[in-house]
Amino acid sequence: MKVTRIFLSVLFLGVLGFSFSCSKKPILSEAGYVPSRYETRSGEQKPQAEVKPEAGSPEGTAALDQEKKLREESLREEALREKALREKAQREEAARREAAAREAARKELKLEPVFFDYDQWSIRDNQKEVMIKDGEWLKINAQTKVRLEGHCDERGTAEYNLALGQKRADAAKIFLEGLGINGQRISTISYGKERPLDPGHNEDAWAKNRRVDIVPVR
Repeated sequence: MKVTRIFLSVLFLGVLGFSFSCSKKPILSEAGYVPSRYETRSGEQKPQAEVKPEAGSPEGTAALDQEKKLREESLREEALREKALREKAQREEAARREAAAREAARKELKLEPVFFDYDQWSIRDNQKEVMIKDGEWLKINAQTKVRLEGHCDERGTAEYNLALGQKRADAAKIFLEGLGINGQRISTISYGKERPLDPGHNEDAWAKNRRVDIVPVR
C-alpha cells in the first residue's frame, strides 16, 4: 500500500507539472500566422513614394506672364473706352441741357437766333424777318445791351470755324445797326464749333448749329 501511495504521488506531480508546462506555450489561431500590415507579400513591390511635380520651366512661366499682361492690357483698354464713352455722353447731355436753357431764355426775352447756310455768313432772306423782330425788341428795351455770339457746325478746323463764326456775328451786327440800333449796345464774339445747339452729327443738327445767338447783357 505504501508503494502504491508513493507511485500515485509521483504520478500526480508529473501530471501537475505537465499542465503548467502547457499553459506557458502561446496559442496560435487556426488561420496561422498573420503578417503585419507593414510587411509585403513575397513578390509584391512596395508602394512608391509620391512624386511631387517639378516647378514650371522658365519658358512656361514667361508665356504665362505674357498672357497675364495681355489680359490686363485688354481690360485697361476696355475700361478706357468705356470711360471715354461715358464722358462723351456726359458732355453731350450737358450741352443739350445748356442749349435747352439758353433757348428757353431767348424765347422768354423774345430774341431769336439767326441761322446761316453752310460756309456762309450773309443774312439769308428768310432770316431777315427774324432780325427785324429782334431789332424791334431792342428798340423797345433801349437800355439793354446784347452780345452777338457766332457759331458753326462741327465740320472744318477749329481755327476756320472761329473765323467764320466771327464773320456771322459781325454780319448780324451790321444788319441791326442798319435798323437803327446803336452799335455801342452790341458786342460780338465767336465760339466756332465749341457750343453746338444740337450735339448730333447730321445735316439737321448742323443746320441748327450754324447760327448767331443774340444774348442780352445786363
